[in-house]
Amino acid sequence: MELELPEPIGILAEGDISTLKIVCTDIRFQIGEILIIKPLKGRRVFLFRVMNYENILRNIQDMSTIAANFLKNREAYIARVESEKLVKVHGLLMGYSEYNSETESWDFRKPRVLPPHFSEVFRGSECSEALSLILKDEIGEHIEVGKLLIGTSTLDIPIRIDLDSLPMHVQVAGTTGAGKSFFMLTFITSALKNNLINWAKQEDIRNKVSVFMVDVHDEYMRGLPFKDKRKGIIDIANSIPKGEKDQFKALFGDKFYLTRELDAIPTEMQKYSKAIRFRREDLFVSDITSVMLVSDQMVGFMNRARGIQDDWVTKIEELDESENLGFATGTVNAVRRRLYPIIKSQIFTADEYSDLAEIIYNLEQGHFYNFSTALLTSSEQFVVITMVARTLFSLRQALMSSTKWNQFKEQVYSKLPKKIASELLGESSNSKYSIKDLYLEDKDQMKTVDKLPIIMVTVEEAPSILGSQMSKEGNIFIDISRQGRKFRIGLLLITQNISSMEPIILANTNTELNMMLGNEIEVRQAIINASNNISGYENEFKVLSRGEAILTNSLRNIPLPVKVSNVPLYIEEELPFFKKPFEKLKIQRTKTKSTEIPI
Repeated sequence: MELELPEPIGILAEGDISTLKIVCTDIRFQIGEILIIKPLKGRRVFLFRVMNYENILRNIQDMSTIAANFLKNREAYIARVESEKLVKVHGLLMGYSEYNSETESWDFRKPRVLPPHFSEVFRGSECSEALSLILKDEIGEHIEVGKLLIGTSTLDIPIRIDLDSLPMHVQVAGTTGAGKSFFMLTFITSALKNNLINWAKQEDIRNKVSVFMVDVHDEYMRGLPFKDKRKGIIDIANSIPKGEKDQFKALFGDKFYLTRELDAIPTEMQKYSKAIRFRREDLFVSDITSVMLVSDQMVGFMNRARGIQDDWVTKIEELDESENLGFATGTVNAVRRRLYPIIKSQIFTADEYSDLAEIIYNLEQGHFYNFSTALLTSSEQFVVITMVARTLFSLRQALMSSTKWNQFKEQVYSKLPKKIASELLGESSNSKYSIKDLYLEDKDQMKTVDKLPIIMVTVEEAPSILGSQMSKEGNIFIDISRQGRKFRIGLLLITQNISSMEPIILANTNTELNMMLGNEIEVRQAIINASNNISGYENEFKVLSRGEAILTNSLRNIPLPVKVSNVPLYIEEELPFFKKPFEKLKIQRTKTKSTEIPI
């Protein structure tokens, strides 16, 4: 297949596998531009990334002498010099793409060979269609994050993260104002669209993406503003026609906006909102100790209390000051002070009601949750995320080690607190959200984990619970970072400080979206941690603007520059699809038997 390319702007001059030098007649260049290098013969096309450039004059060695003469006698030199202007461009060879006549597509490979002498050079920003073909294997298929960025030009080439990469974890890093929230809302919108396509086409549920999204600033639901527009998840929910319950349930649980109390919620959000409550008995000691700094003595005391009473938090709350359960005097008071945010919490109660089973049930069906933490303390926020992540991880661990229902049931009781285990297994009077039918393949045979949806758990302010100071036995996020891939559970880590993150977490993260970073330390850490080789990108990090990022992925050959979508415009463009998915997909709607479990 012959690529449609404009007039060449330069010629390859010299270089090696790591760097090239190109001489160009067009002197308009920007750091980060992508150039296409096409040999005069053959089916290989090379990509080159501009890292630096310099002005030169053809046939003239000393530009300073010319400049001095030009300064004194402009008219005499102007005609001569104008025709001599050239640019020498320095940069990295990204790789090459070779046309495969059998598949009729372009296969991209890492830079193992050099382009031949005097190959022609073309400006990538003028070759949008050609770049789409060359980079087809690199730009992804599923969850959109933005468009391809070349210098300051944004091409209409969507950049996506593939589903297979999600359980291998995604890290989003950037300073305040870099555009992390715009990325997150783009990610949510694209994941919801993916799930609606899955439902409309009646595809396997394994291709759906559940998202437990932490909304620290209460902005994803209401939307992010841009000039006179504001669009968010509520606009997507409202776009679904009334009466289309199956279509709504393909995306959301009954109430998907989780908050501490309903009184603070705007009226238009009430129909989607739920005031969450959890039993204290649903908590393990590790849910507390993995997100709070506690001494070994305190951990021992909490475990002793849990051995005495399932509701160990209430047990500690009600202990007399003299009752130290065999520990040093004053231990009970020290532990009670550490547990104060949980003891006084409005969402962790000593009664029998808990929303945990409902949340797990919906996440196992490919649904979205917006967990608003605006009214919660940081301790409450982190404990909820930890509890949800641990419960999901324990269930899928049990599933992977079981083939029959009785085996699975035994595993669940050994891994989870008794009451939440019995609710999820359908053996409690409160079992409104039993996962039995979701996990069973046929009669007594269990499904395999790869037949369940991918679940993404967001961790905002990631260093607070994933910093090196929190790296200890029992931190569920350490376990998920190491094993999440096989259980199809991924972490979506949001941070301003990569250097403060636990190295084990960073080492197991496969996809990184690095935006504007605060200082040289963060830039160096981003380069060290990147899943692709981005050494030499220091200058580009310095010129990134809001919403611009470098995307790296271990399943891809090259890093890609990305411009994150303008969220209000992006959601606005997608709303017609959420309203009429069958019409937009041009497929005939067929009635299917509902898989929802009646309550």
